Amino acid sequence: MGYSDQVTSRKLTPGEISSSVEKIRKKYDQYVTKFYKSRFLRSAFEDRYLKALRAGVDISSFLLAEISAIEELLQREEARVAAAPSKPAPPSAPTPGFADRVLEENRKRITGYPEVSFHPDASEEVRRLLGALVALHGDTWQRLGHALRKTMYSMSSSEMIRLDSDLRSLAAGDLDTPPQALLQLVVQLKRFPRNYAAVEREERDYMLAAAFFLNDLHGALDQVKRLYTEMTEEDRRFLDETMTHVWEIVSDFRLKELKRRDHSETR
Repeated sequence: MGYSDQVTSRKLTPGEISSSVEKIRKKYDQYVTKFYKSRFLRSAFEDRYLKALRAGVDISSFLLAEISAIEELLQREEARVAAAPSKPAPPSAPTPGFADRVLEENRKRITGYPEVSFHPDASEEVRRLLGALVALHGDTWQRLGHALRKTMYSMSSSEMIRLDSDLRSLAAGDLDTPPQALLQLVVQLKRFPRNYAAVEREERDYMLAAAFFLNDLHGALDQVKRLYTEMTEEDRRFLDETMTHVWEIVSDFRLKELKRRDHSETR
């Protein structure tokens, strides 16, 4: 009998519910550890389970949907790994403990950024990256426009108009209406049963769009710094501070390598 066969159309006994929930937890632990996935997936299941209990939904149906979802994720990853070209194992393969330490280290790097809770089940990384971009979209962006006013990258230039549009898409919104770039992620997070592959894809797309914007912005500011040596001391100091801050975001969220193929091309 397959694992998902434990949950059928009949009502589960309290013991069967506890057993099924524990097995789902173990499956998520296996998925996170074996394939180096975000711990958010396990905690998100716990949140959904509590909400389902409080809402009085049919727990048997709920668990069936959850079991199907995690088994599908495991099967997809196992198929992907099996299809990958075989190669010799590294001399010292990372252990789950090492992976946990890396994940925790990466998490600590982003905890200094504000967190925008546009949806409780969105990953911490996306919520804090949104917080970093919202902060950039505020006073910093206006002051940057002033500093660039006498350069080829003034806010009326095609490049800065494009970057301004990108930033608005990534960061302009509120708790009731998230930015345009996150609308599809919210749609996926509200679905039941949840399509975890689609959630991961939407979060990955947001991270990629943010990486393109930040790397493009840093490149434009670097151009200004090299070409416009006669800027006022105040403008140059703010330019340096902004470049440093943008690069810190890129580094802390591990976005350095996510650049456009042709960094100079415009859309």
